[in-house]
Amino acid sequence: MTIQLIQRNLEYSFVTPNETSDFVQKTINVFEQAYPKFLIHDVWADPDSLALFEIYPEFQFGLVEATTQRMIAQGNCIPLAWESRFDELPEEGCDWALAKWLEDREQNRQPNALCVVSISILPEYQGKNLSQYLIGYMKELAQSHGLSSLIMAARPSLKYLYPLTPIERYITWRDKNGLLFDSWLRANVKQGAKIAGICFKSTTIRDTIAGWENRVGMRFPETGDYIISNGLVPLKIDYPNNMGIYIEPNVWLYYDIHFSIGFKLFS
Repeated sequence: MTIQLIQRNLEYSFVTPNETSDFVQKTINVFEQAYPKFLIHDVWADPDSLALFEIYPEFQFGLVEATTQRMIAQGNCIPLAWESRFDELPEEGCDWALAKWLEDREQNRQPNALCVVSISILPEYQGKNLSQYLIGYMKELAQSHGLSSLIMAARPSLKYLYPLTPIERYITWRDKNGLLFDSWLRANVKQGAKIAGICFKSTTIRDTIAGWENRVGMRFPETGDYIISNGLVPLKIDYPNNMGIYIEPNVWLYYDIHFSIGFKLFS
């Protein structure tokens, strides 16, 4: 599929693992440049992470710039079985989703929702309205596979600037036009997403104090809470137990695909 961005006279195309060489490495390169290093430390060392590309290649995609053939954005999705209300989605967010797809597959459960586990754009291409095309693609992806909803534990894009502000307050902020303050949440709501709730424990990372010092490149001289670069909340350091714990909150969003019938990505 091809996107024309007329205002910039550039052309982009979506690609899947079966359509491009070195797909996995290219998507990992985008992923690692877009996410904080402390958050994705050794994530691809987990065999379950790489299994997504083999088991569900149809739900993994990249966005390639035609003139350079450079992958500039990527997304990873997984089908899940979810029969409850959206406001009952677990507060474990991403961690829950990454465990749930394996459990669903082992139990032969029929999926009815497509869950976004990562979506990333190269830093130099952010702020260029590419998110609307990525969101649109994922909605069509869900619809084309007969899945009735698209869900994601969204990582608010500007929350790292306000790590001391509780996320339940942050998501109520508005810009001067009365729209959601956060650009990623705002982009999704503009495309029809609804906020289902907050997943306060979406990603939990535990490591030794030395491990955390290596992850973020700073020293932690004593027990306490520390603001770290690109962290949405402070990191808790516990010297008696030689432990650092980071518990990242995200925001559950959902799209009801039933109401997206007739949606055209390339209108």
